[in-house]
Amino acid sequence: MPLKFARSDRRLLLWAAAIFLPMMVALAMLSTGEQDTGIPSTYSAQSSGAKAAYLLLQDLGYKVDRWEQPPAELPVEAKNTVLVLAGPVNNPSPEERAALKLYLTRGGRILATGGNADLYLPEAQTMRELAPSPLPHLYHPQLVTALTRAGDIRMSPTSYWKECATACLAHYADESRPIVISESFGEGEFIWWASSGPLSNNGIGSDGNLQLLLSSLGRPQETRVLWDEYFHGFRRSAGSYVLEKPVLFGLLQLGALALAFLVTYSRRNGPIYPSDEPTRLSPLEFVETVGGLYRRAHAVRAALEVPYNRFRIQAVRQVGLKPEITASELARALRNRLGFKDNALEDLLHRIEAALYDPDLTESAALEMVQALNSHARQLQMISAGRQETASHAGSLASADSRKN
Repeated sequence: MPLKFARSDRRLLLWAAAIFLPMMVALAMLSTGEQDTGIPSTYSAQSSGAKAAYLLLQDLGYKVDRWEQPPAELPVEAKNTVLVLAGPVNNPSPEERAALKLYLTRGGRILATGGNADLYLPEAQTMRELAPSPLPHLYHPQLVTALTRAGDIRMSPTSYWKECATACLAHYADESRPIVISESFGEGEFIWWASSGPLSNNGIGSDGNLQLLLSSLGRPQETRVLWDEYFHGFRRSAGSYVLEKPVLFGLLQLGALALAFLVTYSRRNGPIYPSDEPTRLSPLEFVETVGGLYRRAHAVRAALEVPYNRFRIQAVRQVGLKPEITASELARALRNRLGFKDNALEDLLHRIEAALYDPDLTESAALEMVQALNSHARQLQMISAGRQETASHAGSLASADSRKN
């Protein structure tokens, strides 16, 4: 037996399809393949990642661990340990920089890469390359040292070492600009590369890049390698991940599901109200009907008395006085308390009160006084102009259609 849906349910399904199908298509188009972040992390298999180097060091017998703690937790016995700061992205605090300096003083070694190494290494000065080449270049050794046993290396420098003092050795250089240096500090030593390219997944197999990494770390039997991941993101707060694309798309989908739940739940469980039906009579038709009743009853004074009493009730309510006050007192109170400067109001009120006792009151005179009274009521903001339906604009009101049919 085929499943049947009510008409309202079919309408709901069509609306849901119209909303969610374009959203799903947009998410599918925006959620492209994983993009290269450019960070040489040991967790990354992208071309700029360092997962291949990390696994290779394990296969070669190195005691290599990911370091995800702050620098203050580095080993006190720092000799025979190497901290790899491969392209760190989070700037260190003064306390963290002091901890790195203390680590070097105790005999530790640091292999740092990238143009912001001067933020981590003491007495370091680097200069950014304004337009680094996208393709690595071949560089020859400048000195015969333990690091240059790799021979030629391939690198695309992103920065250069500014000055190389007596304690600094420039092992490789781009013309006169050092790109691989080493310098002693305290009982330790730090090594700096101008780029993380030689240890990346894409560059570690080029020429002597792997040998440069092994020479910078030392012998596997004597060296413990701590590959830093703390400055790659483990230091970040949980709130900073909210701006990442996967989290944003996830929150967008959760918001869409929550909206769908609210729509369906409120539709079936919300209170039921009768639909508003527009009145078949407009205010002008009501006035015409009442006017006809007054005319047939020859109640001219009643037609004047009703708007006059309504005006008095609203006026005394605005000025906060008793309803029994005289016309003069009411006009004076409106002038003093509300700043109403039209002196014709007091005369109009006296005329109306006199007319209410006039047996010869005509319709035209009553109409003239009622119109003048309504004019004063609008000036006193008792009646807004938009609430009054007149013959000139009656056809523009919502209920005018019923009169035309």
